[in-house]
Amino acid sequence: LIAMVLSMVIIYWLTPSPPPPSEGTIPPSEEISKPAEPTPRQPLIAERQQSASQAMRVEMTPTQAVPQITLLQNDNLSLRWNSVGATLQSAQLHNYDSGGAKVEIIPQALPQDLGQPLSIRTGDSLLDQILEGAVYEVEELGKANPRAPSGLTFYYQNRGVEVKRTIRLPAEGYLLEMETEVLWEGRPIPFTITLGPGLGDRQLETYSVDFAEPAAAYYHDGAANRYTVGDLEDGTVRLNSPARWVAMDSQYFTYLVLVPDGIKGAVFSSPKMEPLASDSEELPLIAVEVELESGISHAIFIGPKNYEILGEADTTLGELIDYGWFAFLVKPLSFALRLTYGYVHNYGWAIIILTFFINLVLFPVRYKQTVSMKKMAELQPRMKAIQGKYKKMKKEDPRRQKMNEEVMAMYKKHGVNPLGGCLPLLVQMPFLFAFYQMLWKSIELRGAPFVGWIQDLSQHDPYYVTPIVMGISMIAQQKMTPASGDATQRRIMMLMPVVFTFFFLGFSSGLVLYFLFSNLFGMMFQ
Repeated sequence: LIAMVLSMVIIYWLTPSPPPPSEGTIPPSEEISKPAEPTPRQPLIAERQQSASQAMRVEMTPTQAVPQITLLQNDNLSLRWNSVGATLQSAQLHNYDSGGAKVEIIPQALPQDLGQPLSIRTGDSLLDQILEGAVYEVEELGKANPRAPSGLTFYYQNRGVEVKRTIRLPAEGYLLEMETEVLWEGRPIPFTITLGPGLGDRQLETYSVDFAEPAAAYYHDGAANRYTVGDLEDGTVRLNSPARWVAMDSQYFTYLVLVPDGIKGAVFSSPKMEPLASDSEELPLIAVEVELESGISHAIFIGPKNYEILGEADTTLGELIDYGWFAFLVKPLSFALRLTYGYVHNYGWAIIILTFFINLVLFPVRYKQTVSMKKMAELQPRMKAIQGKYKKMKKEDPRRQKMNEEVMAMYKKHGVNPLGGCLPLLVQMPFLFAFYQMLWKSIELRGAPFVGWIQDLSQHDPYYVTPIVMGISMIAQQKMTPASGDATQRRIMMLMPVVFTFFFLGFSSGLVLYFLFSNLFGMMFQ
């Protein structure tokens, strides 16, 4: 009973709530700055000797261009670039749908003053004002396919500042190469590029699931670290140590800056925004300023948090998938699930097959649990007889201690461990939580059909058939299990199938499938 209740509580606790997310823990190695303080590295071009007014008088022929949107496209991505600021206006994934529309990674309809994705900032207010409204010349580089170029070059110059950004997109994949050069009077200066604010288009039908658990993440010293909106409520957070990558992260999708030689640093913040007309509360947003050296090559990944796809882009990107405490179990289970899918080509059947083998591995533990519970049931009349002898004594009566001694002597005589029924359950619980984490975090289940009415294993059963059948299987399993404990405990146990059924109505059908067949295989091995 304790193990079942504990498992339900922990699963509920592991299930993330809709945005806004709960507060996380800020790693102690970072420094928190107050919101009112100027952004770090300001001014970035303090080494120059001229004042702002002198800078305005630098003679340079301004770039003459008209605003335009340019499509950059391959087999997996459609990217729309705005020549105003050389920013990314839209990023759609061809292979992922949401209610008939392509998944959009870039938030749409946000106010311009919040900043634009991949915009360039120097930390100098004068130059940033110039670059914010700069209209770049655009040159197309080759053809990735008949519909779109394989790359773009943005160029802008005015008042002493020159910016050149080159973008190359391969024929397939989610990783694009980028090189940005920022010059002041011919000298390279450091700069930042912006990730965010926010991630995902809120108008998407599956937004609340696809982009759940929004966070900013970075990879440093062999591990991924995250900041949620709650972590940034008290002000911006500056990363002073180098990082391999910095990302805008969510449940299923991400976009990030990757620099193998190391990102200089980053500043994480949570911009405030008034609710949109369709929202009743303030939108939770996160933005990151990623610090780079002028001219350094960097990659931009925009795509799904698929373990294999992330690994092809960079071996460390798999750390973006946060499996929690039981990662040591989740990773081999996830590998086994993908391996099984390679043979059956259906994730529903793959879950069932994997569940069978897990139950097979746990059979000795479950058998020991059943034997222990059967012995306890046989000793129940003797237990009641011993308790009856001391029934009229008060709880504080020292003679009641003899009751416990008689009970333990009875257990010892018949070779029964009073914890024998609970300990095997505790051994199984890590597998339960690991399987839950694997199914919750696996984008492979997103849109994956099983049979009949179940066309998306990441969504709940639309007709609630599987959770109801799961509840019935729990009742059947209880009937097959030797009764133990007093009448009150048995009544509570009979309520558990009802509680679990209602609890699982909103869970993904893939997870319910695991519980259902785990019960069925458990009865088969019992």
